Amino acid sequence: MSADPSNPYDQENEMDLEEDAGSDDEDIDVSDDDDEDLEDEDDHEDDAMNADEPPAPIEEDAALARRRAIQEIMRNTAMTQEDKNRAIQNLMSGGRTHVAPPAPPVLAVPEANAACVHYERNCNIVAPCCDRVFGCRICHDELSPTGHGPMNRFMIREVVCKNCNTRQPAGNQCITCQTVFGEYHCNICNLWMSMSKKPFHCAQCGFCRVGGVEAFRHCSECCMCISVSVFNTHQCFRDKYKNNCPVCREDMFSSRQSPQDLPCGHAIHAHCFRKLAGFDYRCPICKKTVVSQQSMAAAWEARARDIAEHPMPSDLMRIVDIMCNDCETKSANRDWHFLGIQCPRCNSFNTVVEQVVSAGPPQGQSGDATSGSA
Repeated sequence: MSADPSNPYDQENEMDLEEDAGSDDEDIDVSDDDDEDLEDEDDHEDDAMNADEPPAPIEEDAALARRRAIQEIMRNTAMTQEDKNRAIQNLMSGGRTHVAPPAPPVLAVPEANAACVHYERNCNIVAPCCDRVFGCRICHDELSPTGHGPMNRFMIREVVCKNCNTRQPAGNQCITCQTVFGEYHCNICNLWMSMSKKPFHCAQCGFCRVGGVEAFRHCSECCMCISVSVFNTHQCFRDKYKNNCPVCREDMFSSRQSPQDLPCGHAIHAHCFRKLAGFDYRCPICKKTVVSQQSMAAAWEARARDIAEHPMPSDLMRIVDIMCNDCETKSANRDWHFLGIQCPRCNSFNTVVEQVVSAGPPQGQSGDATSGSA
């Protein structure tokens, strides 16, 4: 039914209907917006749930893959054991064919005016192996870390003046301030020192020694400069001094400590011998007595008296065969005692037991001092 245009009430009713229809459309639009908001919230919740879940693995774990590859190699019957080992090694090393060399040792950087307690000199040396400045070659060896070798004294090419710190070719006088580096200078050994120790260069030894050239003679057999006071009486052994000291294990040929000949002919550092004599009277190499038999006679007599005054009990008696380290004589059937066994030839107690012949008291001798009751 259409509204009458001439009736004002019908026109008002038509306007009200249009407003109601518009409001209904707006309500429908709002409901659509609410649906979109709900969908967005659902999407956010799904994303959050997905974020909590671990991601899907893209590839297998590397360790698991290597393990499976090793199992396949071990099951391969066409490969020899050597080929299997090589393939597994190549797999574990990632295909590397060589190992990187270790890093060189880190050296401490000494001061340019390094102090030296070994020599009196006005210069420092530049180590040819590491290009660092030290007081002397001994300072270099003492201050270098483990694994860094000793300095080659013959390869020194540069020095540093202590007065003006000028680095220059090796010599005995500074090219800048004209300072003399040492009272004694050997351009072969690259040695600078004072004359207080009377240094001299021995061409046969190949380097410098101390003590004065007039006080020593070189022995070609022993390869050492021997004091003239004992040169005619010393025992010559081939390359006797080209060995390590039996006590401190330092090379005696190039050592700064003086060696000493023992009566048996072996050599040892003099200061090491003084320490050794405090608790042992024998050569550490051959075990011979290093003191003369005349000096040891009183000690041997005192020990023999102690043994006579303290006989061994019957249960500890032994009959042994011995050898004397001093005269190298073997003796059989000697009575054993914990204080020592005397050599019947030279009366020395520096003997060793070679074998035990019998134990216990001799036959016919009772082991008990008294008889027990029946």
